[in-house]
Amino acid sequence: MDATSQRELRVLWSFWIACGLAVTGAILPLLLAAGGTNRIAGAAIPFLVAAMALAAAALLYSQGRPLATALYFIAGLALVYGMLSMIAVPLRLAVIGTCDPAPAVCAAGFEQPMSAGEDSGLAIGVAMGTLAILVGFFGLLMLYRIRPQTSTAPPTRIVKPWVPPATESAAPAVAEPEPAHSATEPEPAPTVAAEPAAETPMVAAADSGPAASKPARKPRVRRGPKPQAELAAPVEPLELAAPEEPLELPAPEANPDPDPAS
Repeated sequence: MDATSQRELRVLWSFWIACGLAVTGAILPLLLAAGGTNRIAGAAIPFLVAAMALAAAALLYSQGRPLATALYFIAGLALVYGMLSMIAVPLRLAVIGTCDPAPAVCAAGFEQPMSAGEDSGLAIGVAMGTLAILVGFFGLLMLYRIRPQTSTAPPTRIVKPWVPPATESAAPAVAEPEPAHSATEPEPAPTVAAEPAAETPMVAAADSGPAASKPARKPRVRRGPKPQAELAAPVEPLELAAPEEPLELPAPEANPDPDPAS
C-alpha cells in the first residue's frame, strides 16, 4: 500500500471518528441527566448538526478540498456553539445565584444548583466536542497532504491525411550564374574534372499525344577553393650609415733632414 492510499484511509477514518465523538457528546449528557431537570439538553442539537457535517465530509472529501474544508468549518462552529451553551449554565448560576435545595421553596429569579448528572454531562460534552474538533482537523490535514493525481492517459495521436508527393515539373533546368571574379585575382583552375553528363533518353511518343523529351542537364563543374591573397612581406626599416671618423693630421718630424746644398 502506497503513501497516498494510507493518507486517504486516515482522512476517511478521522472524519468518521470525529462524527462518532460528536454523536457521543450529544447523547451522553441527555442520558446522564435523565429523570430530573436537564438544562444542558439544548446542546444536543448543535452536536448532531456537527455530526452530520463530519459524516458528509467523510463521504464527499474526494470531491475536492474546498468542499471538505467548508463541511469541517460548519462542524467546528456547531461544536463550539454547543460547548458554549453548556458552559453558560454554571456561569449563569454563579452570577445570579442559586436557592436552597429542595424541599425549600426557590425565590423568583433563582434556580436550583446543578445536579451530579448535569455536571457529568457537561464534562463529557465539552470533552467529546474538543476531541471531535481535533480529530477532524487531523483528517483535514491529511487531506491537504495528499497530492492530486495527474492524468496518466496517453496523449491523443493526430493522424494526418496522406498527401501524394508533388511531381517534378518537366521544365528545363536553368544554369546557375557563375560568381563574378575580381579583376585582380586570377581565376583558379578547376581541381576536379567535370562529370560526364548523363544521357537522357527520349520519351517515346504516345499514341494519343505529342512526343515529350527531357533536355539533358548541363554538367556542373566543381571548382576548388579560391586562393587567398598573400600579404606582402614587411619592409625592414633602413639603418642609418655610421658617421665617418675625422681624419687625423700627420705628426711633425722631430729631426728634419739637412739641406744637401749647404
